[in-house]
Amino acid sequence: MKLIKMSGNMMHIGWTMTNDQKSAEKLARGAVEQKLAACAQLHGPVKSYYLWEGNLETVDEFRITFKFVAERAPQLERWLKENHPYEIPQWLAVQASEVLPEYWQWARENQGVGLEPEPGETPENAIELSKKGNRLLRAKNFHEAEKVLMEAYDLDPMNAYILVGLGDLYREQKKFGKAIGYYEKILSIDEFNVFALRGIGDSYRGMNQHEMAISYWKRYLECNRDDIQVMTRVGDSNKKIKNIKESEEYYLQALSFSEDDRYALLGIGSLYYKMEKDDRAVIYLERLLALDDSYVAVLTMVGNIYRRRQDYSGAIRYYEKAVHYEPGNTFALYGLGDCNRWMRNYEEVISWWTKILDKEPRNQVIHSRVGDAYLNLSQFDKALEHYLLSIQIRFDPYALLGMARIYRMQGNPVEAMRCCRQLLEQVPTNLRGLEEMVTLHREFGEPEKAQEFQAEFDRLRGL
Repeated sequence: MKLIKMSGNMMHIGWTMTNDQKSAEKLARGAVEQKLAACAQLHGPVKSYYLWEGNLETVDEFRITFKFVAERAPQLERWLKENHPYEIPQWLAVQASEVLPEYWQWARENQGVGLEPEPGETPENAIELSKKGNRLLRAKNFHEAEKVLMEAYDLDPMNAYILVGLGDLYREQKKFGKAIGYYEKILSIDEFNVFALRGIGDSYRGMNQHEMAISYWKRYLECNRDDIQVMTRVGDSNKKIKNIKESEEYYLQALSFSEDDRYALLGIGSLYYKMEKDDRAVIYLERLLALDDSYVAVLTMVGNIYRRRQDYSGAIRYYEKAVHYEPGNTFALYGLGDCNRWMRNYEEVISWWTKILDKEPRNQVIHSRVGDAYLNLSQFDKALEHYLLSIQIRFDPYALLGMARIYRMQGNPVEAMRCCRQLLEQVPTNLRGLEEMVTLHREFGEPEKAQEFQAEFDRLRGL
């Protein structure tokens, strides 16, 4: 084997720090054993001073100095990130300006570089490896994809195609910080690389850093002005940070390119829905459902709009379609129960809301409202059962009122008044509780007591 001819005696020196000797020794020994460094020296302990969260900190640390040839720089940096005990390790490296040729040669041989590559390991093969890695990535075989792409990266560490592959790999695995590192490396070479700009925007979105995501996506759109998907993502992120006007503008811009884009229709429809601009919201959401009526969240939103309009039959159509696709959807089940409550279809109310209780047996609001439905059907035992379950969860004025009415209708004033007193002890200004006390005292022959509660009732209402 022959030595590769080099343009210069390139060696690097790098430094890192750890907080104990054992981890420092482990890093030094590991780097040399794996031929990532020709040698490593330990120094310390040394005293370090730094600011952390505005406070001056001082600790004893150990410094490791690594000597390594340029070809091993990317692998050593990556290995340190993966093996260092610190979350954000110090890593500073410089290129040596002068190196004794014999020492340089020893270092290269010690690190296993400097020989002509074997067939199949030439830099030209880096692209083929990258293509293979990207095929594995598309197949979601992340472990093998990483292995192949890293092999390509070692051969050609500044190849944008390889760097995009690595960025996409880590972004797919939600390792957004690592992904951003590779995308930024591309942008240091080509600041308008569209794959990196889009990928880094998606990564910052994954970290919920929407303002950063928007800044990169806008740069991307300067190059690809008609990318509807990215326009919609800009709209989504602006909605997240409550930039409502800009969010609306990007959704409308996307729809100007394609009026049937589902993501843009969903984005602007849900934007108007949250703003309670129901007339606008329903236009876009119904256009989306005309394309695909299986969007359960959209079906429930449109159902809610019709329910707010008191068009209960219209709302029910959307809610029923939602539960057809997703039988346990709590929002649709609640909407169905509530619409039937307003329509006085109490058996339907019970049917839909008990499905929620099958999933959420401690849902106090639903217990109380199912109790009301049974009360309206004069099924007092069932009503009491649900009211009691509600107040066992926590204080519930509506359940106590319902119980008081049942006991009154059953001719049991003692229990009825006990429920009202329990309510008024917690909420003395509860008008419905005072009104029930007036009714109780009148019906059971205590007009003076009824008058006292009536006076308090009138005072609170400002009469």
